[in-house]
Amino acid sequence: MIKIPYTLKIILPVIGWGFLCSFFSYTLILTAGNLGNTPAWNFFLIGTPVCLSVLALFFFLRYGFGLFYAKEVATINKNVSNGRKLNPDLSKEEIKETLKALVSFCRNVYLFSFASGLIVVAFAVLGISLQGGNWPAFLVVLVSGLTGLFFFVPFSLFFSQHVVFPLVKESRELLFRRREFAEDIALSSLKSKFYFLFLFPFFAVLVVMVCIYPIDYKTIVLALIGLAMALIIGRILYVYLYRSFSEVDKFSRALDMDGKNIFVVGSLDKEFVDLGNNFSKLSEKLYLLKKETEESRGELQKRVAELEKFFNLTVDRELKMKELKKKLKECSKKQPSKTD
Repeated sequence: MIKIPYTLKIILPVIGWGFLCSFFSYTLILTAGNLGNTPAWNFFLIGTPVCLSVLALFFFLRYGFGLFYAKEVATINKNVSNGRKLNPDLSKEEIKETLKALVSFCRNVYLFSFASGLIVVAFAVLGISLQGGNWPAFLVVLVSGLTGLFFFVPFSLFFSQHVVFPLVKESRELLFRRREFAEDIALSSLKSKFYFLFLFPFFAVLVVMVCIYPIDYKTIVLALIGLAMALIIGRILYVYLYRSFSEVDKFSRALDMDGKNIFVVGSLDKEFVDLGNNFSKLSEKLYLLKKETEESRGELQKRVAELEKFFNLTVDRELKMKELKKKLKECSKKQPSKTD
């Protein structure tokens, strides 16, 4: 059976989504760019797809097949079977190495997506400028390119982390069962993902403004007001969700302390409330178990003390009996026999 590289199952959809985002930006520029039949038009029409194809080919070879110094790709494809599970004969060090490779792979895919997108945008903008493109066309190309880049980069990060989720879970579970922890792996924060909530309305407004170009100052003012309103709503949603998640972290740290812990959140969402109730029940069970353990330990120590006391008394009694028998034996030797 031919083994298909596991990383291809991530890279192919990412590249496909990248072409879709590029097609969106490409069509938007051709529609609203007003390049005309000029050298700038010809450069954009031919040069941009060529640049995009070269980067996509490098992306495919580097992160799909592990060429060009891709150690993490080789590690993943070696240790992951066709069934999208870890090979069963891996050692602890190999599992830890695979986990590190998965984390590094997702981060590198995200960074390369961002870098390649910037290269394409810079290539198109610089080429149009050198070919004599006008100022409005320059702005349309820049805004459209950045919009496509924004839609591409979060997908590459979220999709890659979504695909490797079962493998990461399996790796951590195997390490935990073997009493090992991969604590030296640098992880991203959930907070950074929430920041994308602020940017979606911004780029949506930019797309609308490009599509209705040329625009007057009234349209700009209305767009800015709508954008500000969307950012305020996004900020409130971000704070609301992140505060609930942060309470989970605080509660998990409080479990190490003495006493009964109660997990409560101010959320009005059913999932968070159910999570809080389950955590509180778990905390109560742990508290009762700890209390029973301490009582059992105290009772055990009491029994041990009684046994030590009994042991000491018994040993002393045996020593005294032995000494007494020795004296009786000596006395019997000193007494004259009846025949004498």
